[in-house]
Amino acid sequence: NVHKLGYAMESLKNSMKWDQDTYGLEYDLDLYNIVAVNDFNMGAMENKGLNVFNTAYVLANPQTATDGDYQRIEGVIGHEYFHNWTGNRVTCRDWFQLTLKEGLTVFRDQQFSGDAMGSHAVKRIQDVKVLRGRQFAEDAGPMSHPIRPESYISMDNFYTATVYCKGAEVIRMYQTLLTKQGFRKGMDLYFERHDGDAVTCDDFRS
Repeated sequence: NVHKLGYAMESLKNSMKWDQDTYGLEYDLDLYNIVAVNDFNMGAMENKGLNVFNTAYVLANPQTATDGDYQRIEGVIGHEYFHNWTGNRVTCRDWFQLTLKEGLTVFRDQQFSGDAMGSHAVKRIQDVKVLRGRQFAEDAGPMSHPIRPESYISMDNFYTATVYCKGAEVIRMYQTLLTKQGFRKGMDLYFERHDGDAVTCDDFRS
């Protein structure tokens, strides 16, 4: 499958460069490892320095892969890499803060993908279709919950479109209110204050 790895590798390089250019965040280890597994029941997992992926989000055969396949690979590779700062170096105090890790990182991977495809408008349309198709239905039904739930029976139930997608929209609202320049200053302050810490959503807001 080595011949199917080219786009994933380029996506990783682009992710690293984008995070450094956009947020001033460099990778902090000498090695970055990716493992692709056929039978992995999640899209990917951002273990520090060792990301585990379902092969669907790493391997792309140029003869058969669609544009959508390439976009998904780029987005997921970027998402897991961006967790190095928003999830690993600055992590969550407890599970109730999960949207701070996932919502913030979804917002960052949406920014990255918009830059990569050269059209934030097209990327925004794609993201809103996902939001309306999955998250709106969740909000309108019996499984409705805030982006920071107050209780849980099973931790698996926290991995929802609300925590991920609506969480990203809340971050986007911050950027809109603060302007891109103001939001970047806030992000710089967040990393300066909390690098190496386990934090809460309130820490981010402050």
